[in-house]
Amino acid sequence: MKLLEITMVCCSAVMSGTAGAREVSGVSVPATATVAHKELTLNGAGVRTEKAFFKVYVVALYLEQPTSDARSAIASDQEKHLVLSMLRAVSREQFIEALETDIERNSSGRMPILRARLDLLQKALPALEKGDVLTVTYLPGSGTVLRGQGQKMTIPGKDFADALLSAWLGPSPISGDLKRQLLGG
Repeated sequence: MKLLEITMVCCSAVMSGTAGAREVSGVSVPATATVAHKELTLNGAGVRTEKAFFKVYVVALYLEQPTSDARSAIASDQEKHLVLSMLRAVSREQFIEALETDIERNSSGRMPILRARLDLLQKALPALEKGDVLTVTYLPGSGTVLRGQGQKMTIPGKDFADALLSAWLGPSPISGDLKRQLLGG
């Protein structure tokens, strides 16, 4: 009987270590991410589809303080981390055009203020191939750090980070289903 109890305790420990980690369209999505020496918790993850058929990327949202409230996720001045894992190739122009359209839909009054920083993003972002990973990290006081294909750039301003995150979580997001998934729904 003692051996059975020990086995059950060991199995519970192993299972709790992987709790929260999941697979989304073949992409492993960890339960946590370490950013700037802080452990962020997976808030939600989902797949971006185009025309309801084509899976474009898996996106995972990590927050210091998980929330199911989109406005709170966007407005909070906490570290935020998005991981986009490409499921198909997308040109730089296609990606930027789609992103800018969604930012404009959610931040239209602020586009003149954001324009120069969006132009920086457009110049720095490479074409994205299947299997590439792009990370977008907001660090309070530093700005938005983008990493992908060996490139890194920081774009200043919390307003830019808010506008970027609003593409996925704003009132008119890329996808309502994806927004619900990122908010843990």
